[in-house]
Amino acid sequence: MHRTPQHPPPHVLTLDAMGTGDLPLRVIRVPWHPVMPPPGPLVSTFFMIFVLTGGRGRGRHLEPLELQAGDIHLVPAGIEHQPLEVDNLQGWIVCFDPMLLRSIGPERLPGQPRLRGEAKPTPERSLFARGLLRLRPGQPRWRRIEQLVAEMEAELREARWGVENAAHAWFVLLITELLRELQERAPLAPPMIGGLVRDALAFIEAHCLRPLSLQDVAAAVGRTPSHLANAIRRETGLTVGDWLREHRMVEARRRLLDTGVSIERIASQVGYADVTHFIRTFRRVHGMTPRVWREQRRRAGS
Repeated sequence: MHRTPQHPPPHVLTLDAMGTGDLPLRVIRVPWHPVMPPPGPLVSTFFMIFVLTGGRGRGRHLEPLELQAGDIHLVPAGIEHQPLEVDNLQGWIVCFDPMLLRSIGPERLPGQPRLRGEAKPTPERSLFARGLLRLRPGQPRWRRIEQLVAEMEAELREARWGVENAAHAWFVLLITELLRELQERAPLAPPMIGGLVRDALAFIEAHCLRPLSLQDVAAAVGRTPSHLANAIRRETGLTVGDWLREHRMVEARRRLLDTGVSIERIASQVGYADVTHFIRTFRRVHGMTPRVWREQRRRAGS
């Protein structure tokens, strides 16, 4: 009997591995040989913004991509991607903790419709539903984005007093420009995932803190569970359960860091009836228990 070749598991990238130290933000110049990850598929626990200023290359982010100067690629946490031919590329990679997005404006872009029955969006903004796009801003905005990334990179490199506040200010301006680009031009840009999957992922994001099943999501978008499950897995490489877990972990991290609420209470607040299941899931994603994660982050911030 012939065995189907197994897809190799992705290598998981963390901010610590990218050399951020105690900061939730890093700007890496491309080419990035000093921190080049091992070959093969990658999944990061942080967001990545590729701002390409020169050269050409190839990569994979849900689908094969031709990379070139003038491109901006948004790679959310948890999405599998892979650099294929990147030695000729120049530019920057902005790596940041998803929790930084809490400081960015309203939860919903102006004019973005709600799904029927959709609850208030979760406290953590996610760009994935509208960010899986290859953005190509016009020259005025492109020059502005280049300037913002260069200033952020210089601030982090020089590490003067107040570096975190100053870098965060540049970061807010950068994300604001990207959101403006998405608002103004995204309808003309080819999405990398279909409308059905985008709607389903948006519904998962909005309802992730309450009990939620594949059947619930399928009913919200008017498809059968099997059809939706196959579509999401085919187009994102992840399951409905993977997406649900990621959003719950984002909110768990926020509450662990910003509140003194007990681990048991946080587990129930982010959708886990069983605290043991929550702790096991958190440890599988982060490599440590939520209690240890909280203690380490608070020591780093003290």
